[in-house]
Amino acid sequence: MKESAQITIDVGSVKSGEELHTLLANALGFPDYYGKNWDAFNECIRDFPPRGALHVTGLQKLGNALPREAELLKQCLEAFHAEMPDRRKVNAS
Repeated sequence: MKESAQITIDVGSVKSGEELHTLLANALGFPDYYGKNWDAFNECIRDFPPRGALHVTGLQKLGNALPREAELLKQCLEAFHAEMPDRRKVNAS
């Protein structure tokens, strides 16, 4: 399967969990009913996977501002990649 262009999401300037989920939902094209929590993120990223390689930048800055959110995002992305390694490439830095 040929992949589309890379999707880059810079989370380095995010200041709240709600802002992070809004950014992720918009960048990944999640539906309006997205619940803006990590269970909903896990479900939506599998139901509506990125149309190309996903690259998340600014994770270290996010970790300084919101350590719990940064760790949960990293865990979710790692789990998604482990579950679907052939479908999408995921990089987080």
